[in-house]
Formats: sequence, structure tokens, C-alpha cells
Amino acid sequence: MHTEHLTNVKTYWVVSGWFISVAVASAVLLFMEGLGLLGRSEGLDAVWISVGVGLGFGSGGFFAGFRTAAAPILHGGAIAGTSFVVWFLSNIVLGGVTTGVSAWEPLTIRAAALALLVQGGAAMIGCWLGYRYAPVRVE
Repeated sequence: MHTEHLTNVKTYWVVSGWFISVAVASAVLLFMEGLGLLGRSEGLDAVWISVGVGLGFGSGGFFAGFRTAAAPILHGGAIAGTSFVVWFLSNIVLGGVTTGVSAWEPLTIRAAALALLVQGGAAMIGCWLGYRYAPVRVE
């Protein structure tokens, strides 16, 4: 694979893939909540949430990899990095840094690392699969 260069990463496909990832993950998690799979135990909830987020970011990654047909690993990593940037900015704007009032529950380092690992891994795998199935490759 000769396409892993930063010049091949397209910001608009990364952002589009991230929006699709969040939308699909939200829909899957809402579906799981409707089925009653969530809320039974904390350990089982973590597994179901990881599955939902993995499906969402895998599908968003597939979309980005299929559309760009270039740099699948970098696009997947950028999609996960976009989650980190959005999380950071939303904590600054909405998290009470400026007002002193916090409505957010604290996210432990372990939970944040697991979330980024699941998102990044699923997005990279999805991008790679999209790259493999894309009809035209940019080289």
C-alpha cells in the first residue's frame, strides 16, 4: 500500500466519516436501549456500548475509506482524533471551565483510553475495508 501519506488525507471525508460514525453509533445504541440490552449491569453495558461504538465507527470509516480510496489508516486515525478534538472542545465550551458549573460526569483515563482505542481501531478497520472495496484507487 503506497497511499499512506498525509497529503492524501482529505479533511472533508474525515469530518463526513466522523458524522456518519456518530450517527450510526447513536442509532445502534438507541436500538439497543429499545431492546432493553442496556441498563442491566455496568460490565455488560460497557460491552454493548463498545459494540455499538465499534459498529458506528466501523461504518463511518468504511464510508471514508470507500470515498477516498487512499490512506485508510491515516483517515481512520483522523476520525478517532476528531472525536478527541470534539470531546475536548465540548468540555471547554459546555463543561463548566468558563462558568465553574459542570454538568458532565468525570471520564476516567481508563474509560477515555478504551473509547479512543475502540473508535480508532474500528475506524481504521472500516477505512481499510472501504479502501479494499473501492472501485478506483488513487495512487
